[in-house]
Amino acid sequence: MACPLQGIRVFELTHVISGSVAGMLLGDLGAEVIKAERPGVGEFYREEALKNEAGISIVFPTYNRNKKGITLNLKAPEAREIVHRLVRESDIMLENYRPGVLDSMGLGYEALKEINPRLVMVSISGFGQTGPYASKPAYDMTISAISGFMSMNGPPGQPTKNGPAVSDFLSGIYGCLAAMAALRHRDRTGEGQHVDVSMMDCGMSLLDAFFAQYRFTGVEPKCCGNRRDNYAPVNAYPTADGYIYIAATLNKHWTALAKTMGRGALAQAPENETGSRRKSHEEELEGIVAQWAKGYTTVQLVKMLEAANVPCAPVQSISQVMEDPQVKARQSILEFEYPGLGSYPVTAFVPKFSTIEVPKKRAPLLGENNEEVYCGMLGYTHEQFERLKQCGTV
Repeated sequence: MACPLQGIRVFELTHVISGSVAGMLLGDLGAEVIKAERPGVGEFYREEALKNEAGISIVFPTYNRNKKGITLNLKAPEAREIVHRLVRESDIMLENYRPGVLDSMGLGYEALKEINPRLVMVSISGFGQTGPYASKPAYDMTISAISGFMSMNGPPGQPTKNGPAVSDFLSGIYGCLAAMAALRHRDRTGEGQHVDVSMMDCGMSLLDAFFAQYRFTGVEPKCCGNRRDNYAPVNAYPTADGYIYIAATLNKHWTALAKTMGRGALAQAPENETGSRRKSHEEELEGIVAQWAKGYTTVQLVKMLEAANVPCAPVQSISQVMEDPQVKARQSILEFEYPGLGSYPVTAFVPKFSTIEVPKKRAPLLGENNEEVYCGMLGYTHEQFERLKQCGTV
């Protein structure tokens, strides 16, 4: 069965997470994605990430499924001609170098659109291609800080970085989304496009209505840990064997929680009639909930609270999530056989289609598809390909 992006070719010149995620998602939708890496060592997450005893990265395969892999030394004299050939044969090019780097090599969008006017080039960077910060280096952690995200995360007075690389992943998702929109535009007009994705913009896009909240109330939103700024009691509580998150946001939830704890009178007390009133003395209420919760296991609490329609969930570890029956039922984690690692778990493409089947192919080994791409697609003879290998170009 044909995939949505079957027949679309992507040239991926990326490293680490953001650009790799964009390429992975396009590959999940059926595009032919060709990822270029440095000869001999590969990209950063193949060379520098956590490895097993055999020296194989246990991180790289996460972001690079459904791709073909080639090697290319961009500093080699022949590199520009090879990139030109790849661009002529591609619909989309992904890159996440610092703005100006590819331009300095003669491989920026203005140069490449002369090679292929229909090219959709997606550039992902910390701060985008414009503005006073454009040339600054960026990591997910620093973007979390400067975007305002960190100011909303963590305990009060302790701005905290997010656990996963949120802005990296989100910029990859936005990059994929924008690439598909640009393809649709090209279908209608024949015009290619340069798509500029800023990780800072991506981080800001997660901040809900906080910008409007500040504008219209004058109150600076602040981090509040596991609580909510306008409801109570809402928090994570220790249980006899772990943690449970209880979100008694609405009055009906609070009433049901109080009754489940055997403290129905609390629900009727005037000081607890509304979320704002409960918020004013939430530490007292949280102490009551915490004292109750620690007397039961997490499973017992979830069963009681769900029966009372109180929003709650166990705080699960990674190992628990992998064994969760909901995860198994939806096949939310896939297993690939990766050479040197064995069965390798990755999260599946998130949307589930009614009839479209998403490709399921492991990440490539370093240069695994060199001969197929250089000789089969780009037209190099086997003798020319061998010379490129000998001189370190591929």
